[in-house]
Amino acid sequence: MKLYANKESFFLKKFIQILNQEMIPLEVVDTNGITYSTAQRNIKHKILIKDQKFFKAIINPDAFSFGEAYIKGYFDISGSIKELYELCCERLLKKNQKKSIVKLCSKFFVKSREKEKENIEYHYDVPSDFYRLFLGKTMGYTCGYYVDQNATMDDAQNEKMDIICRKLRLQKGEELLDIGCGWGNFAVYAAKHYGVNVTGITLSDEQKKYAQKWIKKEALSHKIEIKILNYRDLGLQKFDKISCVGMSEHVGSENMFDFFKIVNKSLKKGGLFMQHTITTNTKRAKGKENSFLDKYMFPGGELMFEHDLVKLAGSSGLELLNAENFRTHYIKTLNDWIVRMEKRKDKILKIVSDNVYRIYHIFFIGSLISFKTQEISIFQNLFHKNQMKNSDTDLFLSLYSKNEIRIT
Repeated sequence: MKLYANKESFFLKKFIQILNQEMIPLEVVDTNGITYSTAQRNIKHKILIKDQKFFKAIINPDAFSFGEAYIKGYFDISGSIKELYELCCERLLKKNQKKSIVKLCSKFFVKSREKEKENIEYHYDVPSDFYRLFLGKTMGYTCGYYVDQNATMDDAQNEKMDIICRKLRLQKGEELLDIGCGWGNFAVYAAKHYGVNVTGITLSDEQKKYAQKWIKKEALSHKIEIKILNYRDLGLQKFDKISCVGMSEHVGSENMFDFFKIVNKSLKKGGLFMQHTITTNTKRAKGKENSFLDKYMFPGGELMFEHDLVKLAGSSGLELLNAENFRTHYIKTLNDWIVRMEKRKDKILKIVSDNVYRIYHIFFIGSLISFKTQEISIFQNLFHKNQMKNSDTDLFLSLYSKNEIRIT
């Protein structure tokens, strides 16, 4: 026991030296109540070690080892974990780890359809009451658009949805396909405010049930249909407009070209497609992965470069009309989610385990930092299906034109 305590003390002292060199004011209290400090004053944060397994996370600290240690409850934070993570993350915690041989080889044996449903169910088949506590009334699980500093989270989500509707030039009676419809928020908004008929598809039973209740409550059952359906199985039906808000991240680079081809096939001539998706700005070394994201939050998910998405869409026959980066708005959105999670922690823990709470909590914090440091961004890409060669009659004016109503 004494030998183990000495071993723990050795690693903690080494860790404190690293923090001290990085000038991060912090106290660490070990399992024996002994306090280690990096500074004499201005200490705002304290790590309280609850399990001796914590010291394994600091042998070679990275984002995965610390994230997992937090999730498993090996330590708690006195002070703001968000502020502490921001202090440590960029300087101390490497985000990419080496892929295992099993992971590298698995893509040759895994069936895409089955794995996609499994991945979606892992993340979204959590009780809807849990999401509602931090997403609010709109249940919008991607970034909002904040028109000013006083905008609430619900204001920002409604503004985001209205921007998408206006970009798509939705007209009453049009057929809209919403790929990855989530909890039904955009389907309800578009049908209610723009009079379109919506087909929403998801792979989550929990999302479908929630969406159908919402649709019934709004008396929109005649305007909206929600299906459990893989986008590959859309069939021959064609739509005037298509939206994909926060689902492309689950498609993956190997499937993205086929995804765009299916979207193109499902669009009527002259139709519009809105892709609202997170993109990466950093090249990941070959054979590396973000182990925390891949294991705990988005198994099977993959972020792509914006220019690669545009190139693949173009190769499928879709023309890019407009691209907007909402990165700064996702920083504000994530901060709102984190604040709401922390304020409602007691209520959340009556619905899900402490383990699930910690997974989402640390994921949102890590994502916020990634957006802040411009490691990742989020783009709204508006595409047009125009099959006419050398056409000089089709006009599409600027999004900012006050006079434009439709494509002529």
